[in-house]
Amino acid sequence: MVRLIALDIDGTLLDGSREMSDATVDAVHYAIDSGVRVTVCTGRSLPSAADAVRHLPLNAPYVLNNGAMIYDVPNRRARYLRHLQGRVASEAVRVFRSIGFHPIVYGPLPEVGYFYYDTFDPENRSFVDYAEQNADRVHRVDDVCDFLRQDITCITVAERNERVRSRKPHIRAQLPDAEVVFEISPWDRSYSVITVMPSGVNKGDGLRRLALLLGIGLSEVMAVGDNLNDLEMLDVAGLGVAMGNGTPEIRARADYVTASVDDEGVARAIERFIP
Repeated sequence: MVRLIALDIDGTLLDGSREMSDATVDAVHYAIDSGVRVTVCTGRSLPSAADAVRHLPLNAPYVLNNGAMIYDVPNRRARYLRHLQGRVASEAVRVFRSIGFHPIVYGPLPEVGYFYYDTFDPENRSFVDYAEQNADRVHRVDDVCDFLRQDITCITVAERNERVRSRKPHIRAQLPDAEVVFEISPWDRSYSVITVMPSGVNKGDGLRRLALLLGIGLSEVMAVGDNLNDLEMLDVAGLGVAMGNGTPEIRARADYVTASVDDEGVARAIERFIP
């Protein structure tokens, strides 16, 4: 019996045009009306996630920032949060700079209101598009290291897949005290996003903590996702569902593969597993 559904946002609830289908909205309503708790488990920050799911009557705290925060929206308070330590953040900046990547530093939880960069590659379409879409949040500074004395959420890099693929083992080896999350960009699949989080933080850990807060067993949890940062979430849940548009890795690890986001994958999964 499923008592809690955790849904990724990009590539799961939202399609490539950042739209959510009516069938998906109706299915979430049906699950909630059936007595199931439904929430999001996402890499997005609070403002970004709240805007994306504004049409959904979610009835459980959100798992945000790849598991770094659990946020009770109606009561406007964090039930759990973890910031990235300055020492680890500084090392991440050093590692990225040493291989020619351009790090982005995100401000503190819970709002993560701003993010900062100092240099960038003008040929990097992923970063340029992201900065343009978030013009009210992005700040160019002299040196991102100046912001590492305060609490920060994470450090990210967006780079071409082939550049990330060849450097992935090096990055992991150089940052043993951090959780390093790799995912394919949902908006341009020729790019990858690397996120450096506090050690042990991932969507699976966040979902496990949320289930404990709600008094729900993990065997009663269904998680739905499509990307590499959803792997731990699907592993933790009693029922891990991969989207048909998901990466090969996540489809191989899932208990069940539903339809793609363009073919109402979330709605079909809910119809199948919620009586």
